[in-house]
Amino acid sequence: MKYNSYEDMPMFLSIKDVSETVGLSISRIYDIANTDKTFPCVILGRRKVVPRDEFKDWIKTSSKRF
Repeated sequence: MKYNSYEDMPMFLSIKDVSETVGLSISRIYDIANTDKTFPCVILGRRKVVPRDEFKDWIKTSSKRF
């Protein structure tokens, strides 16, 4: 789903939402969620979701590493 602004995003993003936001495949986002200990992923039942605010912070922190 496309959002017009950060504030329009729901509190928890699906892996698909994250994939579309950063332009990576869904399987690549799952790889990152499973291997990068700093990636903000929460397991709710059988679903993995990403808290919006923590994801924004992770993007800022991760982009500084490169």
